[in-house]
Amino acid sequence: MDLDKLIEKIKQEGTEETADYKEPQANRFDTPIPGESLTDEPGNAAWEHPPQFASVEEAADDVYENLMQEDNMARMLTLLRMGIPIEALVKVITFAGFIEGKYTVDVAKLLEPIVAMMITGESKLAKIPARVNMGDAGDTNFFRDIAETKYNMKMNENVKEPDMPMTIDKGMGLMARGE
Repeated sequence: MDLDKLIEKIKQEGTEETADYKEPQANRFDTPIPGESLTDEPGNAAWEHPPQFASVEEAADDVYENLMQEDNMARMLTLLRMGIPIEALVKVITFAGFIEGKYTVDVAKLLEPIVAMMITGESKLAKIPARVNMGDAGDTNFFRDIAETKYNMKMNENVKEPDMPMTIDKGMGLMARGE
């Protein structure tokens, strides 16, 4: 008997269970074989090469220059007006820089608070009330203070950025627990 005839016969004789059966849209076996990524040619991805920027300062300058471009600024402010949290924008910006090979994942993680301050400051200048994080949006005092500081600095170009005080005790190591 031909296979097509057999399938048609089963469909006609099917019980209620087989009559209601529909083939699933996604095949769970249609996935990469474990270890398949190891067979790809090394060095194809941007993050497999030395980063474009090795330091957090260089990477922060690059992010700032990109954010200050007119079209990028308009997109960012539009997203903030739509209610997208600053934390989400920061994660997208830093991850995109890592994927593009601009900096390492370590630098991307260290950039997150700096980029958050940049975005918060610009949202304050544009007078856009922005949500800070994706979870609890109630704890915004820190970012509000940073935004006000940046706003005051922009209004008075003679004011320099405040120096970050070093409060490390010389007798303690870098990783020692603080008081």
